[in-house]
Amino acid sequence: MPVVTDLDSVPLTPVYTIVISVTGEASVDGEPVESLPGQDARTSALADIRVRAARRGHPVRINAKEPDGSVWPLIVDHDGAVTPLDAPHPVPVATPAPAVAPTALTERAGPLEPRHAAVFGRIVAAELRGDLAGAAAAAEELETVLTADLGPLHPHTLGALATRAWLSLLLRNDWSAATRLHVLTVERRHRAGATDTETRRAARNAHAAWALLRTIDPAAAETLRPELGRIAHLTA
Repeated sequence: MPVVTDLDSVPLTPVYTIVISVTGEASVDGEPVESLPGQDARTSALADIRVRAARRGHPVRINAKEPDGSVWPLIVDHDGAVTPLDAPHPVPVATPAPAVAPTALTERAGPLEPRHAAVFGRIVAAELRGDLAGAAAAAEELETVLTADLGPLHPHTLGALATRAWLSLLLRNDWSAATRLHVLTVERRHRAGATDTETRRAARNAHAAWALLRTIDPAAAETLRPELGRIAHLTA
């Protein structure tokens, strides 16, 4: 899984708290987390955090408290990336809110509607049990539904597309499709005004998938070179 490299880009709040009890149960901010059969408490708690990150449209901060009292500050992204920190989370400094948000994407997208959340839950459950193909199919379904309901540039839709693109890399079975999905992610995020770390990561993933395709099928890779060229200036 990738990790967050630009720590300053992660909002300082909220900071969720995962507690693992001595009996092996997990809670997030005091709310018990149910585990799927054969799933340990930590995995279940992180899956819960992933959903929260996806709903917010960005990585989130957590403190993971172990039964022995130790506390681990972490950053968790919607794709399952877990970044451990070597210092506690910074304490936010109160500042006046800007009169106008810089872009629409700085506004909170709000929680997923129940029927959307149900599909996202299927993505998480499939990935946790190792069914990457099932997770990718559910991600495509979610992106399709969100595109129809909210539009292709809504933060939730962009998050579903990013999840689908990332799963295409994990499947490792169609580098041409993986390249195109990441190119599409970059282009849509740019149209939405999200020229940020996540957009640059998608561009790097597009080039990585294309490089692997070139080792297998150079001719097919050449047909995708113009698509990579289209996003070159978007992430410069």
